[in-house]
Amino acid sequence: MARRLIRRLLLGLALLIPGLALAHPHAWIDLRVGLVFDDNGQLERMQQAWLIDPTYSHMLLEEMTRDLEGDIGIDEALDRVAERMLENLAAYDYFTELRHDDAEIAVPRAENARLSLEDRRLYLRFDLPLAEHALEDASGFTYRVFDPTYWIEVLHDADDVVHIENRQGCEVQIEEARPDPQLMRYAATLERQDRSPVDNLGRHFAETATLQCRNRSD
Repeated sequence: MARRLIRRLLLGLALLIPGLALAHPHAWIDLRVGLVFDDNGQLERMQQAWLIDPTYSHMLLEEMTRDLEGDIGIDEALDRVAERMLENLAAYDYFTELRHDDAEIAVPRAENARLSLEDRRLYLRFDLPLAEHALEDASGFTYRVFDPTYWIEVLHDADDVVHIENRQGCEVQIEEARPDPQLMRYAATLERQDRSPVDNLGRHFAETATLQCRNRSD
């Protein structure tokens, strides 16, 4: 029943798919982020929520529900797809780059995958546990979220902000990307089936978010 319902939703989505664009990127994700501190002032985890555009949501659901077996509920079906999406993304560090004081830090294995379908868009949520990095002084914590191939463009949701939980005196500054005009023209020549030979092309188009915090005693 769940698969039939999803397929009906997909059919509805298919009727709404616009003409396919030729140049990179071909898909878009609105990014929402939460930074959660523990009671000792240590950065405990990073929550990410990806709001995927309707056309790409349709493609993902069609591909990932094709081989689901059994008559399962829609919530269970979406949970299975969420776990599979995170398994696939693990090889790419969930499109996430983390740094602290300019030193790259390892991206931990994601947890708590959740997937929902809202207004024809997939909404993927997951957590990156950061406690093992012992970021007691989290100032200078920087992140970027980007698809290395730039097939997908990831930008912070303009209607949302980075949420900071359980820590006063912190704010996040988001710096827009300033890609080289030649790279912009190059990306515009890449068609849907192309994969760029430029390493980490998407990084050149990625926003940079930097956390700054006052001392807790201030």
